[in-house]
Amino acid sequence: MGRRLRRELFRMVVSDLVGNHPNLHPERLDHYAGLVRRSTVEDPGWTAALLRWTRHDAGLAYTAHAGAAEFLAARLAAGLHGTSRQVVDSVLAEPNDPTWLLNYWSFKHGRALPKPLKRGIGDAVRRLYTEESVRDHDHVFISLRFGDVLNRVHPKPVDERQSALFRAILDRRYDPKAAECRPVPRPPAPAPLPRITGHTLLLVDLHAVERYGFEETVESVVRRCDRAEVVRFRRYGLPHDRRRRLLEVVRKRLRRHDRVLLVTEVQPLDEELSSAVPVHVPLHVWDLSEQDAEWASVSRHRYRHRGDPAGAPRALSLFEAGEQGLWPW
Repeated sequence: MGRRLRRELFRMVVSDLVGNHPNLHPERLDHYAGLVRRSTVEDPGWTAALLRWTRHDAGLAYTAHAGAAEFLAARLAAGLHGTSRQVVDSVLAEPNDPTWLLNYWSFKHGRALPKPLKRGIGDAVRRLYTEESVRDHDHVFISLRFGDVLNRVHPKPVDERQSALFRAILDRRYDPKAAECRPVPRPPAPAPLPRITGHTLLLVDLHAVERYGFEETVESVVRRCDRAEVVRFRRYGLPHDRRRRLLEVVRKRLRRHDRVLLVTEVQPLDEELSSAVPVHVPLHVWDLSEQDAEWASVSRHRYRHRGDPAGAPRALSLFEAGEQGLWPW
């Protein structure tokens, strides 16, 4: 499997940490689906590991569900058997995950469910559907409830107790008196952030950082760096003057750094800025304004996206690791 395809697919997954919800942009979703399909045929083992990591470690549920569905579709189209059932099961981690995966499949591929999809979801349902999960997650405002999932995939209960639970779920689904009770969301535990190795040149546009209240995130990045040179500056005036000031700072301060991280606003990653940094040195632009930054604009060693406090610090290390083929699973 070509390294270029691996890097591109991994970059696209990581970019979901710092972008809008994937289903809001059909063209981008179609591109992602195409990459997953190619990767599935060329190296199903690597692709399966990526999708499992995407759900369990990156916490990107929709990205993982879409990827598993396209993995299955690609295997079916190529006449390949095996693996798909296990991949489907591997991306279903929470009680509502079977619902979301079925919704995606129905939207993209129709209501007919192939056997590997049914069996993979059935395996997950046997793990995930418990008395507690039914109470906390099976609610009348959800379009495809637990009972609907059971009716579509027909999982075999593991014992009499689970058989009774499944019957209760079906009764609950068709009880018009069932009370609507919205769940209280439980925030996921934050993933530990890795160290940022090497020597980092951190360029901080104070006007942008102060305007968007990004000071604490900048400080947390500095603390994670093995070695950091922090340059704080201000940009004023017309766009041309602001651009000239930025390029002056980059050219003056860049020496033998291992990466450049620019925290600013309304700053495209254009050819002039990119050429100011050697092609082999990663350049990260965190655009706090979110202007034209719905998705990470990524290419080899060049990354621009909105400065999301939760996702951006983690994405930095993942982008760079992916370029070296250092997969996090």
